[in-house]
Amino acid sequence: MAIILPSSLNKEFKSMKSGGMYRAALNTGFDSLDSNIKLAKGYMMINTGYPSSGKSEFLDAILVNMALLHGWKTMYFSPENFPTEEHMAKIGEKYIGTNLRSFTAQQDSDALGFMHEYYSWMDIDDPYLDSILGHAMEQKAKHGLDCLVIDPWNNVYHERGGLREDEYLSECLGKILRFARVNKIFLAIVAHPKNPQKDKNGLYPVPDLYCISGGAMWRNKADYGVCYHRPNMGEHRLEVMIQKIKQKWMGKVGVETFDYDLLSGRFKGTMEKEFILPHEIAVPF
Repeated sequence: MAIILPSSLNKEFKSMKSGGMYRAALNTGFDSLDSNIKLAKGYMMINTGYPSSGKSEFLDAILVNMALLHGWKTMYFSPENFPTEEHMAKIGEKYIGTNLRSFTAQQDSDALGFMHEYYSWMDIDDPYLDSILGHAMEQKAKHGLDCLVIDPWNNVYHERGGLREDEYLSECLGKILRFARVNKIFLAIVAHPKNPQKDKNGLYPVPDLYCISGGAMWRNKADYGVCYHRPNMGEHRLEVMIQKIKQKWMGKVGVETFDYDLLSGRFKGTMEKEFILPHEIAVPF
């Protein structure tokens, strides 16, 4: 235990006027989203949405932008994207801007070079939380790491002992938060909702953070809480709902709508004209 007195944090307090160590909130590369959310290392984002809503695809798209704009290196624990080369294909398509099957030899090389610089995946036999965090620490020490993605939470091995679900979840999320804070790593968790019930029109209700098993704890612990929803599953259109922002300098709650390009896996705001990445935008003269 340590007692903190204001006089011991004079330098840190004054530094907050110009951002501070923990206030380096960065734009996502989606102009329509940046007014609602900017990302900062040392914090935890909870992502949820119904199956096939696009939550993992959109998170991938943000992290491609974070690599291009800010040099972020990301590590995935993502068993649902097995085998790893399938996940690599999705990221490569976003980076190049077209379907993998139409890549030229040069585009193969460019995509692999981009992923080699900014991405890594873990394939472990005992995916308990401590093991996942331990592998992330090894990666950070050897190659650097800015973001860890756990997708999905239900593929983490759990030993609750005699704890209730909410007690166990509180313990796990507290451990993750401490890990993120101490190591200055942005930590994104994808967690599935409980079994959704369709309404009388055959539609799923808009999800929220309370839809996840142990939901109150997910919302309580999150720094960022984001839900994804496709009102019409027949359309390639996604609603991104920022439902919790812990600090006002991180953004604000709100909803933005995005179109999805099936060929490239890219997204764009509905008011934007093209599916382009930040580095593809021409600099005005």
